[in-house]
Amino acid sequence: MIPIVVDKLKERSRTRLLAAASGLCLAVAGISALGAEHPFDGLYSGKRVLTKGSAGPLCPADDDVSITIHGETLLFTNSAARNFGVGFYPRQDGSFHQTYTSEGGAVVDIRGRVTEDVIEADVKNPPCEYHWSLQKTA
Repeated sequence: MIPIVVDKLKERSRTRLLAAASGLCLAVAGISALGAEHPFDGLYSGKRVLTKGSAGPLCPADDDVSITIHGETLLFTNSAARNFGVGFYPRQDGSFHQTYTSEGGAVVDIRGRVTEDVIEADVKNPPCEYHWSLQKTA
């Protein structure tokens, strides 16, 4: 009778030990995930250059552009917009395609790629189309 009780106590101890070890592993993994930054987060700045459309007040020939990426949000600023936000969902290779349609029907279509600390993107904002070349600054 005593050997059976001892075996049950050993089994309970082993089960508790495994449960505690599993919980510790999950807790450590959770801490790492909470502290992890998104790989593309940061401030990028550079120029946008007109590739299609008539240069003028509606479509500046070139313009300063800055982008701030934080998680799944991309905010861009240029001469016409300040901290204009769109969703940002890049693929593992850094390529992305985001489209924004305003309540009034205006469309901004951004298609690009982040490589290392550089963003190259083509942006359609009818009647203008631009190429952005941006370097990570922070």
